Amino acid sequence: MSMLWFRVPESVYFKRAIVNEALTDLKGICKRAMIITDRDLTWLGVAHRVKKICEANVVKNPSINDLQNGLGEAKIFKDMIIALGGGTAMNYAKLVRIFYENPEITADQLVGSFDTIRDRLHRNLIRGDIIKSLICIPTTSCTGDEVTPFARLTLDNGNIELISTYTLTPNMAIVDQEMSMGMPKDVAVHSALNALSMAIESIVSVHSNDYTLPYAQQAAVAIISTFKNSIIDNAFDMDGRALMHNAATLAGMASGNSFLGISHSLAHFVYSRFHNVHPGVANAIVLPKVIKFNAEKSDIAKKAYAVLADKVAVSLNEDIYEKSDDEKVNYLIAQVNNIIALGEVPTQFTDAGIDAAEFKSAIDDIAAKALADQGTACNPVKPTLDDLKKMLL
Repeated sequence: MSMLWFRVPESVYFKRAIVNEALTDLKGICKRAMIITDRDLTWLGVAHRVKKICEANVVKNPSINDLQNGLGEAKIFKDMIIALGGGTAMNYAKLVRIFYENPEITADQLVGSFDTIRDRLHRNLIRGDIIKSLICIPTTSCTGDEVTPFARLTLDNGNIELISTYTLTPNMAIVDQEMSMGMPKDVAVHSALNALSMAIESIVSVHSNDYTLPYAQQAAVAIISTFKNSIIDNAFDMDGRALMHNAATLAGMASGNSFLGISHSLAHFVYSRFHNVHPGVANAIVLPKVIKFNAEKSDIAKKAYAVLADKVAVSLNEDIYEKSDDEKVNYLIAQVNNIIALGEVPTQFTDAGIDAAEFKSAIDDIAAKALADQGTACNPVKPTLDDLKKMLL
């Protein structure tokens, strides 16, 4: 069953050097702001482009205890929160807001399985009574967190859980490609692969719809067609970086309203277990296998991949129009593998810094958790435990 609405931030600004203009629009609405950013961005001078009132100590996939610093600062600077950085900073800011405005809420009330995100609206949650605006300014082209209703929280048992509720959706996203120009090459590569997997999985999600599909298709085409020039050949290609930056946001808009699939389910639990593996790398390793699996088991998924392949071919000035759907799926997989190779990304988890024996012993647990994950429920084909194990090998 497809979801019945499309929820994104009230405002999305996208233009080079648009930050000042976007924040000026909040003049008179918000008087005091807290900036949540990565310390590296402060050292590099990026944070100084946004007026700095306060800096919270950002922690990746924070626990409730980790959030206390941000909650304490929010009591002083409580009109607006500005998240400046990658997924870590935006994730932290979302959680600070929701726990500050709803101090009685517990982590257990925010996690758990559900049929659709509509079931996780949490109508009892306050949003906007204290923190009037949450503004997200991404500096990586990766998760699309600046427009999604998702956040990741570490529970007391050490598990990293995905929280999904539209209460987390930011009020404003500022997508300025200048903010992404400082990304090291490996970060840019891994970020692009993560965004690409989001877009492709959104296209075949059981919740894909007329509103999410164009965003997902545009994102996937932009990343595949721009990857080589904007990241590999020319790291300072401003126009190419703009396409990449916008593509990640478009992928976030699509996946935030359609959900994902088994590539992200597997990647999430690999990353939760082995923190040295970037989610983009984990997705890159399993995505080609997931595309092949879905296309072989579902004619609907096969056709969706074939349509995407046609669009990718046009963007690359290639003609596959007369080819069969099976051939088009193979073409799409080849294009994905091509950018994985260009980015020098490993194709096996044991080549991604994970000890082979340790990974082998973890496969059963990772596959079992992925099978029960919400993303797997949105995949066009319901996999078996053995199917997921094979994709990890």
